[in-house]
Amino acid sequence: MMNAKLRMEGLHEPSISTAPDRIWEAQHRKEMAKREPTWEEVWCNGWTSHTGTVKKAIFQTGLTDLDKERLKTVKAAIDAGEIGVGVESLRKFTKAHALRLWRELQELRKHTILKDMVDKTPTNYRLIQTEQQLAQLVADLQQETIVAFDTETTGLDVYNDVIVGMSLTLPKADYHVYIPVDHKVGKQLERATVLSRLEPFLSSPYIGKVLHNAKYDIHMLLRHGVRMRGLVHDTRVAMALLNENEPSFALKNLATKYGKYFGFHDTSHTFEDLFGKTRFDDVPFDVALVYAAKDTHLTWKLYLWQREHLNRLSKLDGLYRDLENPLIDVCVDMEQAGFLIDRQYAVIYAEELRQEITKLQQSLHDHFGNLNFNSPIQLAKKFYDELQLPEVNGRSTDVKTLKALCDKHPGIEVLLRYRELSKLLSTYVESLPEKMKSDGRIHGSFNQVATVTGRFSSNEPNLQNLPTKARKLIVAPTGKLLVGSDFSQIEPRVLAHISGDHHLQEPYLNGQDLYSTLASRVFKVPIEDCGDGSKYRKMMKVGLLAILYGTSMYTLSEQLGIEVDEAQAFIQDVFRTYPRVHSFIKDTHEFVKENEYVETLYGRKRRFPGHRQKAKVYDRTVDEICRLLGVDELPVDFWQNKAIPRELKNQLRDVKRDVESARRQSVNAIIQGTAADIMKRAMLNLHQYCVKKGWALCGTVHDEALIIVDASISAQEVAELEQCMTSAAQLDVPLKVDTDLMTRWGEGISKKEWFISAA
Repeated sequence: MMNAKLRMEGLHEPSISTAPDRIWEAQHRKEMAKREPTWEEVWCNGWTSHTGTVKKAIFQTGLTDLDKERLKTVKAAIDAGEIGVGVESLRKFTKAHALRLWRELQELRKHTILKDMVDKTPTNYRLIQTEQQLAQLVADLQQETIVAFDTETTGLDVYNDVIVGMSLTLPKADYHVYIPVDHKVGKQLERATVLSRLEPFLSSPYIGKVLHNAKYDIHMLLRHGVRMRGLVHDTRVAMALLNENEPSFALKNLATKYGKYFGFHDTSHTFEDLFGKTRFDDVPFDVALVYAAKDTHLTWKLYLWQREHLNRLSKLDGLYRDLENPLIDVCVDMEQAGFLIDRQYAVIYAEELRQEITKLQQSLHDHFGNLNFNSPIQLAKKFYDELQLPEVNGRSTDVKTLKALCDKHPGIEVLLRYRELSKLLSTYVESLPEKMKSDGRIHGSFNQVATVTGRFSSNEPNLQNLPTKARKLIVAPTGKLLVGSDFSQIEPRVLAHISGDHHLQEPYLNGQDLYSTLASRVFKVPIEDCGDGSKYRKMMKVGLLAILYGTSMYTLSEQLGIEVDEAQAFIQDVFRTYPRVHSFIKDTHEFVKENEYVETLYGRKRRFPGHRQKAKVYDRTVDEICRLLGVDELPVDFWQNKAIPRELKNQLRDVKRDVESARRQSVNAIIQGTAADIMKRAMLNLHQYCVKKGWALCGTVHDEALIIVDASISAQEVAELEQCMTSAAQLDVPLKVDTDLMTRWGEGISKKEWFISAA
């Protein structure tokens, strides 16, 4: 009885003894809730909220160099009393708020900045307003061998906006000019007059031109009937080769970051900073002069600085001179050519899609009731709460998740189809005709340096993402054909060349199917069982590229529909069968660890700053874990192994993602980057051939070139087009091109079938 009593009393002791503590904690929380972080804590040191949440200081968060400079400006302005903090409590003073204050500060400072710019206009900045001044400029231009050039316009639409002024830097004469031609107020020369006087200079291939984002200015000159020739340097494109990791390639941002190396130590304000939504033809001449003349002045200085670096990097310099610079004119011509849209087909197809979508909506209502099928919240509630479907990816309703749930409910497949057609209708079939210009074509934009590997990208529209069904809206003009010439297996061929793996080269040299041959060797089954459509060939095609680019065994198991240990065995089998491929990948990982960059066959660099230290920590930690476990490589389930100290796991976790990402990207940069370089070399050949024939290279999608040709094209001419591509590189294995001819994109016929039917 006594023991029971003691036990009962013991149960009450903790609550009695901790009551004061609880009271103190409650009071402490109240005090903490009222506590304001200090100014230094907000900016530099960080602080802890009353809930125990650690708040990072603004300067402790991830910042671009540009944001860091802007935030420093804001802090200094507040410290100086120029502006207030703008919030009632410093607890609400966030990075986003500080950046908003920066924009407000620019508005406050704008008048002062503009006045200061005008007051400090260099004496060699000249405004050209008279015939006499223009005549002197033209005379001075004749003494120059290379100049910087830029246009000022009413907007960014190269097919509808107009030039309102032009600026030039004349290095020998040592002055910089702005020529207004269409401002709303002020004495100025007519645009036609100025262009007619400058046209011989602009179109001369013998006077070099330096521009920043030259493609835009070339388009704008074409808008007014002048074709610029003699482009020797585009500072934007060159910067992407010198540092593909730049957060911004805008001229003013580059000048602000690097200007101290070539004589510009102050902040170079962007157009938006200074003028907001004001059009340049509304800008007064004194401001326009200092802004526009500085553009070419900066471009020239940036060019000289870039030249110093390129002169020391001969391979990269050759890549720029021989490939990227001449490609700018190719991009201009592709964009000018555009794609013809079949508007009537678009109307008919859109109506067909709407009818099918309506039927799918009715079917979805039958399956799931009255829902908004575009609402993830409503779908998640229906799937996971009401229907009790297994939760995947945190109650996600994205496409990947829905595909995983397809066998759990018959309505899921209907929903996937509904989403596919809805996107096809709204994003492509309805919107593409709206992008047409007055000539009935869409004129997209091709960017040769938008990706870190050097592959082309495009927008307005994004041809890379254009579904096959949407491609059918694009047709050949009357009397013309669309030709699509596509490199066959360009990346595996590059891998075969770079790795030097004879087993990988053998199928290409013997005219055999690569994936069937690989599958037969890896799975150890007769090649007859690995033909087109076989499961072995399909697995090999997916698996090879996945392994090449460092896909984990977990992801590979999902892609191939096999268990994780089977995926691991598959990877090991491939590496065992193709040891030189494995060596190439390992050697690349070691090289990037020591040098923090890799490069393509043609010298394009992909840089990984900071990787060396992280990789060394990663390797050291992995070695230590393997030593503890007595194994040669990390087991699949090592995270769950309690024999591994938590400290080691945390150490690995801190760097694992970054290191493995850099390793994947390094191999990808070499293979995909080299393939991209080869494609670009092929495009130069194709462009030259098309100009000679009077045809038009109109686009590129991945490894395919799209060309508008005469409907009477011969088999010999198709062979010559293919030769333009296959001669772009000399590898240890032959390059191969597959060509389709078509009147409507996506409905191609192989060249063999085309010419048989034509006969």
